Amino acid sequence: MVTIPEDCRKLNKGSDENSNVLYIQVLEKIRLWILKGYIKEGEYLPSEREIAALFDVSRMPVTQALKILEFLGVVRFIRGKGFCVKSINLHHIIKCIGFMVMSEQNDITDIQEAREGIEVQAATLAAQRRTDEDITRATAALAEMEARIVHGKSAAQASLSFHEELVKASHNDILVKVNDFLREMLKSSRQETLRDPAQLSLAVQQHREILQAVIDRDSEKAAMLMREHLRVLPTHH
Repeated sequence: MVTIPEDCRKLNKGSDENSNVLYIQVLEKIRLWILKGYIKEGEYLPSEREIAALFDVSRMPVTQALKILEFLGVVRFIRGKGFCVKSINLHHIIKCIGFMVMSEQNDITDIQEAREGIEVQAATLAAQRRTDEDITRATAALAEMEARIVHGKSAAQASLSFHEELVKASHNDILVKVNDFLREMLKSSRQETLRDPAQLSLAVQQHREILQAVIDRDSEKAAMLMREHLRVLPTHH
């Protein structure tokens, strides 16, 4: 059995050993085992029976915790051997979390606020880290948006591409992946703004200004303009 320090084996059980409470604690402890390196990628967790003994609980909360970890892609079950720690795939985990939290009751304001945090930070970093290739791709997306407007076609996808290119220009992989997740949650709302010609014109102008700030490596201005853009056109992407 792997060696787990005493302080990583204690649960706050109180007088109630309800598995609906305990499995969350078990899940958190196993997460810490992996994060602290007590169990590394490619190694196996103790068996369910051994984990239950470590925590002095029944096997039920352990089973529940392991099922969640398997669903999230943190571990995989290998018949005859048990649960093996996988290489963590952040994109898969984000998608799984999205599956669990998305519902018709999601407050669009909450999502927009989260999106603002992602894209404003991405604009800041893009102005600091952008390459010539990043600028070329963002410029092409903006040109595509303008061309589609001139020909009376939908500019939604080109606008989306422009925002994606700016996030990619941050060169922060986590920002890119979280932005992908938020984009999926906003899919049903982002089309409305771009049907208004006046809003289309404003969106294009704001895109030009944001891009110029990134080109000029003016991170404060890029962040300010992106924040204003997202607040003026909240459902626009």
